[in-house]
Amino acid sequence: MFEKIETEIPGLFIVKPRIFSDDRGLFIKLFHDKLFEKLGLRSDFKEEYYSTSKKGVVRGLHFQLPPEQHVKCISCIQGELFDAVVDLRKDSPTYGKHFTITLNSKEPTVLYIPEGMAHGFMSLTDDTIFLNKTTSVYHADCDTGIHWDSCGIKWPEIPVIVSEKDRNMLPFEQFESPF
Repeated sequence: MFEKIETEIPGLFIVKPRIFSDDRGLFIKLFHDKLFEKLGLRSDFKEEYYSTSKKGVVRGLHFQLPPEQHVKCISCIQGELFDAVVDLRKDSPTYGKHFTITLNSKEPTVLYIPEGMAHGFMSLTDDTIFLNKTTSVYHADCDTGIHWDSCGIKWPEIPVIVSEKDRNMLPFEQFESPF
C-alpha cells in the first residue's frame, strides 16, 4: 500500500501511497499505523493540523527542541509547494545538508521527517493546503527554528511572504544544535 523511498539524508523518507481511482475521483490513504510500522516508520502520532497559504508564503524552517522534538509526516493536499528539510543532528554524516522536493495534490506524497530536522516550505500556488502530522503536540517553549534563507537552499524565485517570527530566526551558522 505504501512505497518507502530513501533520500540522501538518513532517516528522511519519501512515502508514496497507493492511489485508487475511478469515475467518482480518487481515494488516497496517507497513513496507516500498522503499515508504517511494517516499513520501520514511527506511527505514534499525537497531533495533526493543516495550514493554507497564498503563493509565495514561506513557513519555516521550524522544529521543536528536546524534550518535545518530533517526527513529522507532511503532505500537500491542495495546490503545490516547495518543501525543504535541513539535518540538524550533529553526529549525522549529513549534518547541515538539506533536501528539497516539490509536493502537490496531483501526485500524493508523504515526506517522513525524523527528529532533529528543520522543516519549511514555500507555497507555489494560491490556496495551497499543507497537512502535518507529528509525534508530539505543540509546545510553545520548545518551538523554534532557523532562518529560512541561511542554509544554501535554492528557493524558487518568486516574491516571498514571510512572518516576522520567521524573518527573525537565527541563521544556521549561529544555531547550536541540541540534536
